[in-house]
Amino acid sequence: MSYSSRFFLYAPFALLLLIGAAFGAYWWRAADALERRLDAMRIHEAMPGVTLRYATRGISGFPFNLDVVFTDFRISIETGHGPFVWRAENFALHALTYGADRTLFEAAGKQSFTWKDTQGQQHVLPFDAGSLHASAIRDAGGLSRFDLDLVGFGSPALTAARLQFHIRHTAKGKTWDVFAGGDDIHLSPRLRGAFGDELKTIALQGSVTEASAFDALRAGKSDWRTAVEAWRNAPGRLHIEPLEFRWANGIDMLGHGAMLLDGGRRPEGIIDFKITGMAGWLASNPAMAPDGFAAGLRDRASKAGSTNGQMGAVFGIQDSVVYLGDDPIGTAEPLY
Repeated sequence: MSYSSRFFLYAPFALLLLIGAAFGAYWWRAADALERRLDAMRIHEAMPGVTLRYATRGISGFPFNLDVVFTDFRISIETGHGPFVWRAENFALHALTYGADRTLFEAAGKQSFTWKDTQGQQHVLPFDAGSLHASAIRDAGGLSRFDLDLVGFGSPALTAARLQFHIRHTAKGKTWDVFAGGDDIHLSPRLRGAFGDELKTIALQGSVTEASAFDALRAGKSDWRTAVEAWRNAPGRLHIEPLEFRWANGIDMLGHGAMLLDGGRRPEGIIDFKITGMAGWLASNPAMAPDGFAAGLRDRASKAGSTNGQMGAVFGIQDSVVYLGDDPIGTAEPLY
């Protein structure tokens, strides 16, 4: 066999070995950089107002993936009256060492939320989930999309077949598209309202204007309160298209409107609801005297009735007072 023949025989194998060695070196460099970042976040803030803590971690996925598994994982977010903490027994993140800048997350085992209310009283909500998956996509400006999908949520407060949250920075960068929803929700007796304890669906779809107010936050250079304050002063609005409640007892509510934050950092705005099923609910609950929103709807139904089985109701908040039509039904508290 000639020299040239041996060259063409062995050259492809040598090239494959060279590519493999290059990928291996790149993976080790990426894994080392990730370990350094995790070490730094374990001591310092991951970003302003956010800390990350865990008991143990392990990195694997050679040669194309970066898979990190944590135990006793905790994320703490500072608020005006103490930290809000999410804790998970097991947490993992997965990313490619090449291609799209996308990270996948999953959590398992016992989890909990811990927070303090405005009076300083601490609350703990333990919960389990059949599965919790999330993903984050980054662009040159920072976070551009986040998706959360939780299946089989169970807690002392409520259970749900599915909970979702999605937020996306639009291509022109002027708005954030938002979706939040839940399916087959069962409320605990403490949260049960006049319309019962079972919701087939709750969903909010909308857009947040003045997206540039959140640029520093999505780049990890600002805390959330500074970003929301900048958005409030812009002023930014949450356009709701639509907000939907579908109760198991047959009442359906579909609302459109907009909300902002006033000078006291309280919600302000109007949502125009179209409601079906009120006549049946009133007929089956003649002796009930509910308060709040349900009382306002009962009063609205008795005054205006309905057209083709559908009733209109305008829900509004102004100067901390919550209205249904012209009738005050409650008060709104500052959000932060």
